Amino acid sequence: MVDRKITAMITFIVCMAVLIGFAVIIASGQDQAGSTNIIDRDAQRLRNDLDSILAHSHHR
Repeated sequence: MVDRKITAMITFIVCMAVLIGFAVIIASGQDQAGSTNIIDRDAQRLRNDLDSILAHSHHR
């Protein structure tokens, strides 16, 4: 009885490891969700504002 439970548990763990392995292989071959080339408009605007403040303070 114990041997059957251990065998079932080992079989379950091996099956899960195989499924997770396939999922990792498939996920690594595809691009991640979303885009990595997103332009952050807020950061760009903030940088431009800081640059103009800096340029304006140097002209005085």
